[in-house]
Amino acid sequence: MTILLFSTSLSIATVMIVIDYLQVLGIYEGMLEFFSNNGIKLALFIIFALLYFMVFSALKLIADTVTELSLLFFSKDIVGENLTKIRGGSSFYLVAGALSLAAVQFPIAIIGIFLLATLCYFIFIVYKISSSLTSASLIGLVLFHVLFWFSFILGTLYICFRLYNSIMASLPI
Repeated sequence: MTILLFSTSLSIATVMIVIDYLQVLGIYEGMLEFFSNNGIKLALFIIFALLYFMVFSALKLIADTVTELSLLFFSKDIVGENLTKIRGGSSFYLVAGALSLAAVQFPIAIIGIFLLATLCYFIFIVYKISSSLTSASLIGLVLFHVLFWFSFILGTLYICFRLYNSIMASLPI
């Protein structure tokens, strides 16, 4: 549900931005000859909603894998009680997703709401499982998460910059 809420709010915000750019570039008037105004908005919304849904689904899958892997490495819990303790933390994302719909006019606010929900969820996880971990295991768990996400974001940005530079270098200017 939260993926749908965030995808919807970001899609609406992106459609508004893209339509403004298309109008500035003068392309939007030409598109109106082939599609209606609502048809263009609906087509753009579907494309961006699908794109954001795929990105958020992949991020959720990665986050769940990293969380379970960190619990495997640093927790002595065999039964899986820690996983049941942290399942309630998804309510942070549900509330944040509902708030993101209210902030559709401000895309930066949507991103900020998502990052704040992620920080609250991480603090919630650490708080809930801290009683079943030693101090060293807790530090290891936190460092595992921080280092993974830091390297993941840094690696993704590096690949994007390399791709951008290769495209710019291949242009015949």
